[in-house]
Amino acid sequence: MSRLDLPDFPWDSLTGARERAAAHPGGIVDLSVGTPVDPVPAVLRDALSGPAA
Repeated sequence: MSRLDLPDFPWDSLTGARERAAAHPGGIVDLSVGTPVDPVPAVLRDALSGPAA
């Protein structure tokens, strides 16, 4: 399957989660721009699995 053969993501299925997150104190971090197709760099995985986890 090539990158162009990937199905569309059902963004509308996230509406309820987005509204709930937006209501949380501090708001929402919107990471929905784009669709990840490459592996997450190790430095980012390491950073997110530390104190931020």
